[in-house]
Amino acid sequence: MTEPARPAEPPAPNTKNNHSTAARIVTIPNVLSISRLVLLPVVLLLLFKHQGTAAVVVMLVSWSTDALDGYLARKLGQVSNLGRVLDHLVDKVWVSSVLVTLVFIRNLPLLIAGAVILRDLVILIGSGVIMKTKGSLVSSDVVGKITGCAFALMILFYTLDLPALMKYKTAVDYTVATLIIVSSLNYFTVFLRLMARFRLPGEDSQ
Repeated sequence: MTEPARPAEPPAPNTKNNHSTAARIVTIPNVLSISRLVLLPVVLLLLFKHQGTAAVVVMLVSWSTDALDGYLARKLGQVSNLGRVLDHLVDKVWVSSVLVTLVFIRNLPLLIAGAVILRDLVILIGSGVIMKTKGSLVSSDVVGKITGCAFALMILFYTLDLPALMKYKTAVDYTVATLIIVSSLNYFTVFLRLMARFRLPGEDSQ
């Protein structure tokens, strides 16, 4: 007699691929990026309690993870589009949340906070378009880094709210406003160059 055919066993799960996928997602740089979101409520709470010095200390710790995640991503060979997207998204959420808080508790001009948030939103959308069409993200250039530093200094300026520094308030506001315009135009140019192969006069057209 022939034995009845046995039902085929389901294929064993490919644990190797699962572990590989998890390893690409749960990386040290990505964990550091998420840690900034974990620290964000602490910063906001300290701001609302008017504990400016303590808020600055936590901010500096948070910003140190921002610098460290990029360094470790390159050092450990863990650079990825997911990591870049996560890093950019966390930065935008962090800055926007702090600026909105400073509008309410430190009289940060609403126009400047709104301009920064709008700029960041446009950059996120533009980066998404570039990633979808070109498969890569645009790294921050010198103008972007200078603008980011100016935003950080403005946040420290309004967080500390020191009377001795308030005479420089107008200069800080105008400097940041100027950099918002310059960096926005710079990003728009980069976007055009990537999407439409736009070249400035005198540049190689190839």
